[in-house]
Amino acid sequence: MPSGNRKPNYALRRFREDERQESRGEFADALAAKARELGEAVSPSERYVARLEDGEVRFPNPPYRRVLAALSNRPLAELGFTRTHSLALQVPNDSKPRMAQTQRLISGAASAIEGDALTLSEWPIWFGNKTAHLVTLVDSWHDPTCRIDALQELLHQEIMMFDAVTADNEFSADRLYEFSRRQTVLTLAALPLSLMAGSSNLNASPEIGAGTELLLSRCAASITACWHLLKGADLPTVDQLLLYYLITLERVARQQSKYQAAAARLASQAHRMAGIIALHRNQLKLREAHCKQAFHYATIAADASSQASAIISLASTYYYTSEPARAAVVYERALELEAGMPPLQRSRVRAELAVAYGQLRREQDAIRAAGVAEELYPDNPEQDPSFLYAEFTPASLTLERGLAYVALAEQFPGRNYQGKAAEIFAGIGDITGAVPERIRFEIINHQAETAVLRNDLDAFTVFIGHAIEGVALLESKQRLREVKTAWDKAVEIWPRERRLEALGDGIKVALETGPEGAS
Repeated sequence: MPSGNRKPNYALRRFREDERQESRGEFADALAAKARELGEAVSPSERYVARLEDGEVRFPNPPYRRVLAALSNRPLAELGFTRTHSLALQVPNDSKPRMAQTQRLISGAASAIEGDALTLSEWPIWFGNKTAHLVTLVDSWHDPTCRIDALQELLHQEIMMFDAVTADNEFSADRLYEFSRRQTVLTLAALPLSLMAGSSNLNASPEIGAGTELLLSRCAASITACWHLLKGADLPTVDQLLLYYLITLERVARQQSKYQAAAARLASQAHRMAGIIALHRNQLKLREAHCKQAFHYATIAADASSQASAIISLASTYYYTSEPARAAVVYERALELEAGMPPLQRSRVRAELAVAYGQLRREQDAIRAAGVAEELYPDNPEQDPSFLYAEFTPASLTLERGLAYVALAEQFPGRNYQGKAAEIFAGIGDITGAVPERIRFEIINHQAETAVLRNDLDAFTVFIGHAIEGVALLESKQRLREVKTAWDKAVEIWPRERRLEALGDGIKVALETGPEGAS
């Protein structure tokens, strides 16, 4: 956000300076102590306090809200934090002429409440209006050039806008807001299902019929919504939705027509999502197959950005199968496509390559790649054309840079790379905006592992407790494997520690009752 639009938080500053009489560093230490007391897996820093007071962070994430409220013993509104909403439609400049009709469609629902804070009872009405207008938008979409990515971009921006539409001083509205938001996203995700009964006739003649355009627009809406569902704990929902239409989408993508490239682009994204789900089920061979299919359809679409995403996902598969040499080769192959990559993907491939280099004891290469990844990462990643499907949020950058230094710490003991990893992982608390749950719990799992490397039992017990919660929330075998790895390392370092014995029952239950066991 441009600094000119920031509004300094004078209330928080007065609380810190006048009431507590602390510097920003001292206040950060007090917040960190309160976080440990509450068992919150966050590490407030002096820089984060500065961002709060300078208005760069206008409303903290839930863990920080709880810590601030507990430390101050007052509502967050009295500390200068109020939730605001924005109803402005954000679209890329080159898409604005194309979006003029769409923007008029959406403006009706927005104008009724523009400028006013929504009350608790207004959330369902607002989201009901948004849902109706977005469905109308999807079903009326027509583009002679079949630029389905333009529709995806618009829908993506609209869903992102939901997160900016929040109740001012109505903290009790959070649950109803989340429910209403999820229902709208699920409605978009389910749009293709009503067409599936007649999908077998789509390829009945050499020339695909007009019904294909409606199919593609609805699949575009569904896939866009599914990317957003994957940021939460909706992996089984996405899996079920993809099963309904992926085969039909592939059939259109294999047949020459004016719709082929658009269908192939969507099929590539769908296979990458299926690969993410396979990972969390610990089906790594299936994930590999989905990544290869994603690359195949991206090639049909002649979409360099989608090709890069598919190759990067394939390379990451070999990270999870503990084959760093194989992963490095595929990541380096992805770099050959760099000319067609947007900045976000150029950053991602280097960040993940840094992890492979660290595991291969290529110390300087790992450090250099991690640094370049940070330099390349765009200041406004949500404006990157690949942001929807690149799977590389600021939290992902934090994860990969931290993992690179974990790998270096394991390969080069005594150089305190584990301290650098812990510092990087702690930066998750400084990130504004939503953090995908899959990524948040992966970071927590590796924070637990890093605590073992640092011989910090206190930190380990906090992180491993949150890690077990993540396994239950996501129903993820992969997250469970990470928890078990961290736990085994802890038991090896602290074999007779009573606190571990107390936690052991919880770990045992997680392993026995987790997602289909730990197999």
